[in-house]
Amino acid sequence: MQHRNSLIYKRTTRDAESITKITLGAAALIAAGTITAKVARSMLSSKLEAPPMHQVAEHDTAMEKIAHIQAFEKTLKLYEGCNTTVLTHGHKVEQVIILVHGLTSCPLQFVEFGTLLFEQGYNVLIPRLPYNGYADSETTGLQYLTVKEMRDSSALMVDIAHGLGEHLTYTGISAGGTMAAWVAQYRPDVDRAILIAPAFTIDRRLGATVSRLVMYLLYLLPNIMTQSFRRTHGSRFGYPGFASRSLATMMRLGFFVYDAALKTKPAVQSVLTITNAADPSMNNAIIRNLINRWRKNGLKYCEQYEFEASHNLPHDIIGVQQPKQHVAFVYPILLALITRRQSIEDTKQENKD
Repeated sequence: MQHRNSLIYKRTTRDAESITKITLGAAALIAAGTITAKVARSMLSSKLEAPPMHQVAEHDTAMEKIAHIQAFEKTLKLYEGCNTTVLTHGHKVEQVIILVHGLTSCPLQFVEFGTLLFEQGYNVLIPRLPYNGYADSETTGLQYLTVKEMRDSSALMVDIAHGLGEHLTYTGISAGGTMAAWVAQYRPDVDRAILIAPAFTIDRRLGATVSRLVMYLLYLLPNIMTQSFRRTHGSRFGYPGFASRSLATMMRLGFFVYDAALKTKPAVQSVLTITNAADPSMNNAIIRNLINRWRKNGLKYCEQYEFEASHNLPHDIIGVQQPKQHVAFVYPILLALITRRQSIEDTKQENKD
């Protein structure tokens, strides 16, 4: 009898412990869900308005502003060559293009490609994004990146670029592509926006709804430097990982645009998207949905180009320093897509009609 009572006691104890664990787990899930919902409501209620435009008219003024930025960057410990870069013919030309790198990279990512555009007559502006390009690749600075900093960087470069060329194209890859999407939504003074693998998520398997949830969680959780559990091996000037908070910030900027596109006509009326079917990080369906939203609200000209999966291209199709890079194949296609004037001229004619 005593042995039986002992078994009953142990079983009861185990059952109680299991119930306690289940109860605590459920409570933790409810608490996490409640906090996540509060974070989500706070983000959904916030707005990201476009700042006032302060366009630069003259080439010399634009160069002065760029020199001021470069002087500030000299006070930072940057990797050599990772400062804001400008390739200019010494005067204002017909075409100016802004080339914006992705997170953990720097202007060096675009220098080779930018030089090709320069040789075709463009003035080229390649800005450095905040907290990127540091010589210390183990920096944790990216965790402090904000949506407003990404927005303001985009707006400032557009303002300055007006002094470098009559017709302005804004191009970005990855997080830079997300910034190009913001420009397309809010800057009517830009002739063309080119989105290369714009980053609205962090995994190709995640749709828009799940990506939002991931974004909320990344904001909710303490920042994590991804190189602590998986290091990336890319360019010599890139970081070996991301700050999880910066990924949330990048996604938040993207979803500000994604939501605005549902109800509002994009400011830029000529858009080119360039995606990669083999991209391991981007869900290209989100980009297609964004374009469909823009078209329903009056986007006049949009061209979509996708590299086939059989080419097995990496996410970064621009930086020559990337492993498995195929710039000999990619660059001629990008140049042909970017330098075509048809989309700009067609848009202008339609506006006149």
